[in-house]
Amino acid sequence: MRAAAAAGLLAATLTGCTAHTTPSVESLAGDWFGRVSTSRGHTSARLTIAEDGRYEGTAYFDDGDEPLHGTIMALPSGRLRYVSSDGDGVVGLDNGTLWLRGDGGATAGSFRRRP
Repeated sequence: MRAAAAAGLLAATLTGCTAHTTPSVESLAGDWFGRVSTSRGHTSARLTIAEDGRYEGTAYFDDGDEPLHGTIMALPSGRLRYVSSDGDGVVGLDNGTLWLRGDGGATAGSFRRRP
């Protein structure tokens, strides 16, 4: 009886969980605004992503703006990665927030679309 109850509880718990889905590169196209962390420091930034995954943008530092450019691509597994002027890393989308995390941990970005 306890095993049946435990199995039922486990099934109910798993049914309530939602699977994390990876967005397509095309769905990221458009303008994004947020913050980046680079070798120069932390600052606000803008990215414009094309449907093919190429992106350009600007990191707005007090001592001068820094151009950002690279490409977001889908791996055969469906996971997204980026290759950029400042390194390579992983890409994700959680609750409308686009995030980029550099492989070495020295770079990162978090962006949202403007309403």
